[in-house]
Amino acid sequence: MPVNQSKFPALLLLATVGAIAVAGCGGKSAPEPAATSAPESAAPAASAEAPAVPDAAAELDAREKELAAREVELQLKERELDLARREAELATKQNAPKAASPARIASSTAKPATSTASTASTSKPKAPPTPINVAAGTQLSAELTSSLTTKTAKVGDRFQARLASDVVVDGRRAAAAGSAVQGSVTEVISGSSKIGGTPMLALAFDGLTLASGATVPISGRFVQQGKSETGKDTAKIVGGAAAGAVIGHQIDHDKGSVIGGILGGAAGVAAAQKTGGEVELPAGTVVTFALDKPFEVSGN
Repeated sequence: MPVNQSKFPALLLLATVGAIAVAGCGGKSAPEPAATSAPESAAPAASAEAPAVPDAAAELDAREKELAAREVELQLKERELDLARREAELATKQNAPKAASPARIASSTAKPATSTASTASTSKPKAPPTPINVAAGTQLSAELTSSLTTKTAKVGDRFQARLASDVVVDGRRAAAAGSAVQGSVTEVISGSSKIGGTPMLALAFDGLTLASGATVPISGRFVQQGKSETGKDTAKIVGGAAAGAVIGHQIDHDKGSVIGGILGGAAGVAAAQKTGGEVELPAGTVVTFALDKPFEVSGN
């Protein structure tokens, strides 16, 4: 049966009003067309969004892995930087001088006055000692270490001696006892080689060796004379002449006095030369001489 289209809106309105009335009275309402169509439309939406969840999880996992890799890379870089810094510090310590510890720095800065005073005391030069001047005329005593005699000594012969006592000037010792003294023979007169006169031995002292080993020049003279043999030599000559005259007379009666006189004189001279006096200075003899010139030694 054909439905009248002009009455369809009115019927739809009546059906709606009836459903509302039934619902208000506690009866079951007829299912609404919109309610049945909603789940159908929502299902496709849910099905469309479902695949997006796994993609987000994968993306998050990938980001976490990337962050972990970056963190590891940063840690490696930090370790490399730390190792390079340590190597640089080690090289600096090996090449640079050791720095003073804080305790040493404190101790060195705690006493500036003392260090300054000690530096000043050590840096101040000491004045050299005043030299000792031994004046001319000073008496020196020397002990001969070998014997000297006019019988064998010759001019120019060297001899050795040593100081018998200290040489002291104004309470300061210029030379100690036992210091070596040197000299030479300057004159010899022997009774065995000269008729008449006085035997004499002259010595010149020219060097003094100090305890330091240095030798300073000195000037002093010592002369030793023997007893005069003039009277004895004359008697020997006269006696020799008389004996020669007797001998000559025995040799030649006519000319013996003349020849004997000549021979006797010659014999007397020979006898005098062999029996004259001598000057002898045995080893250990202490002689005293005066300085002709002053000399100077460094003070001690």
